Order: sequence, then structure tokens, then C-alpha cells
Amino acid sequence: MNSDIKITVLTSLFNCSKYLEGYFNCLSKLNNTQNIEVLLLHNAPSNEEMAIISKYLPSLSFVKHIIISEREGLYRTWNRGIDLANGEYICVWNVDDIRTPNSIIDQAETLDKNPNTDLTYGDFYYMFKYPEPSDILVVNKDFSINKNSFFRTHQIGCFPMWRKRIHDKLGFFDEQFKLVSDFDFQIRVARTSQIVKTNNIVGYYLENVPEKLSSNLWIQIIERNALYLRYGMFDLINWLTIFPILKKYEITHLSYYGKKESLFKKKYLYNIFIITRIPLFILSIFRQPRFIFAYIKHNILNK
Repeated sequence: MNSDIKITVLTSLFNCSKYLEGYFNCLSKLNNTQNIEVLLLHNAPSNEEMAIISKYLPSLSFVKHIIISEREGLYRTWNRGIDLANGEYICVWNVDDIRTPNSIIDQAETLDKNPNTDLTYGDFYYMFKYPEPSDILVVNKDFSINKNSFFRTHQIGCFPMWRKRIHDKLGFFDEQFKLVSDFDFQIRVARTSQIVKTNNIVGYYLENVPEKLSSNLWIQIIERNALYLRYGMFDLINWLTIFPILKKYEITHLSYYGKKESLFKKKYLYNIFIITRIPLFILSIFRQPRFIFAYIKHNILNK
């Protein structure tokens, strides 16, 4: 491990040429880069992307370009980056989002000041057109006040930072999923560790863009319900998703690096937790008419 590197930034790249100029412009504005490394984890690069990156790399010595010849899932790429990371802290920067120049240092200072905390996050603004920030601020819950929210909704947003060491305790991002493994990771951290909010704006998130994978509503619904099943949020379950979930996902296991890890290991305290929450299934009955109506509207009538 490089002792000079404190923070590793993970950026997954795929089919991203229209965002690269803006991304590198933002990288050039980062403060205190002497202790930062940025890993560009580049899936199936195009000639256009390679040309843009080659233009900027010579002036950004803290950036490392790692080519992945064939496209792989986002969370497989993140896990690859975690394995390569030299930093004590790891954070994410999506190529189509914008981090504020001080956000990485601000979040690192938050972890420095809270040695018993393993993850930090912050508020951010939406963008509906890159790179033009809107005035819509997303205010995430404060873990110290609303811990239960972190078991039921995604609160850490798209700009989290965490200690690399936490993966020794919790494992890595679950590669079974396309969209919700960061939410899954949040739940595991919230159940076993401390989380603290960085009280600064950390970035700008690009929302409602058709080419983003997160715009696939049905995949998102199925994967979120897989987490509801996994972590005992039975009152939120959409019954229409249960068969697709059980057919595709191993709810009681994490999958990463080509191996599986059972959630029934003692460190997760999973079995007792799930058993105590089974009665919540009864409450899900009242949600089903709305779920059925929404399925007919969006999946059958395509409205």
C-alpha cells in the first residue's frame, strides 16, 4: 500500500464520452490532491473515450487509468477498485455526477474526527441536464437522529465515503444486483457500525436521464424488494416481485469475487433479526392493490 495515499476515488466508466470533458474539468478543480488517487475503472473503452482520456492524463498525476476489456457490472467494477485501492478511505464519483471541489477532503475530515465511524455521506443537488445544477436540494436523514431510516430507505446518496477496513468485517458489494448494492451496503453498515453525516454539500447528481441504468423502474422495483425480503422489511413487499426475486437472487447470500457468503454468519446477527420481523408480512396486504394498479399501468399499458 502507498503510504502517501489516504483517499481512493472510484470512477466506473462505460459509454461515457459525452461526460468525460466535464468530469476531467471537475477533477482539475479538486483541492489537496497530494493524498488522493483516482482510479478510472474503464469498461470496454471506445476509441473516442481513449482519445479524451489520453489528452488529460498527463496533467493529472493522481489519476490512474485501468482498462477492463469487457463490460462488467457496476458493483463488480467497484469491488475491483476496492481491491486495488491504496487509500485508507474510499469514495465514489460517478462520471456523470459532479463532486464539489472540497467534498472529498471534507468527508475525509469527517472520518478523521470520528474514528469510530465507518461511513460518511452528505446532501447534494439534482441536475436534470449535465453539467447544469438545479436548485433542488436533496437533504438526507441524519443517522444520529433517524437511524431507522437507514434500514428502510437509501440515505447515503451517490457520494459516500467509507473506511476500506470495513470490508474485512462486512464483505463487499453484492454483485447479484445492478442497481441497489449501495443500498444493501448501507443497511449492512447501519446494522453493525456507525455512520455520520458530513454537513456540507458534496455534489450534484444527474437525475432522470434515459441512458442511466437507474431509469429502469421495474428492475429497480424488483431489486429493492429483494432487499426488503433480505432484511425483513416485509411490510413493504410487493408480492408481484417475489417469484422473480426467488428465481434470480440468493437472498440469504452475498456474491462477490466469484464466491458466496452467507448472511447467517454470526457477525450479521441475521437469523434472529429476520424471525422477529415475520409478522410484518401481514401489513403488506394493504399495499398490494396499489402495486397491482401500478404494474398494470406501467408494464402492461405502458403509461
